[in-house]
Amino acid sequence: MHSNKTIIGRLNNIYSKIPNFDCQHCHECEGPIIWFKPEEMNIREYLHKNNLEYIIWSTEEFEKHNMKCPYLKNDRCSIYPVRPIVCRLQGNIRELPCKFNKNNLINDEKYHEIKNEFNSLLKDIDAFNICYSTRRHSL
Repeated sequence: MHSNKTIIGRLNNIYSKIPNFDCQHCHECEGPIIWFKPEEMNIREYLHKNNLEYIIWSTEEFEKHNMKCPYLKNDRCSIYPVRPIVCRLQGNIRELPCKFNKNNLINDEKYHEIKNEFNSLLKDIDAFNICYSTRRHSL
């Protein structure tokens, strides 16, 4: 069994390989997002420590808010320090482009290294098929 501290440490090590860039806060990348079990642990811990609400919206709530992420508050991401890998990769890989970061993309080799490390973490904690979302799914 892996401790939360160990899992979050590995997750942060993976995150450290993804470069930051000067986000212009255009929010074109915002919307319903998914994240994985280690990220869920990290997000929940951050929300608890910072007395913030865990948010999941219905389709109607997303439509009411122009499909923006529910963690977008006052034009900023309220969970930015623990944002999921999909948010960190936004603007850093060809598959998740940003009009403001066209020249500093992660090369394919580094992207595959990050992806493999992330998948290894998921496998090690038996969470490969467990994901979470800001969107409430109806049955």
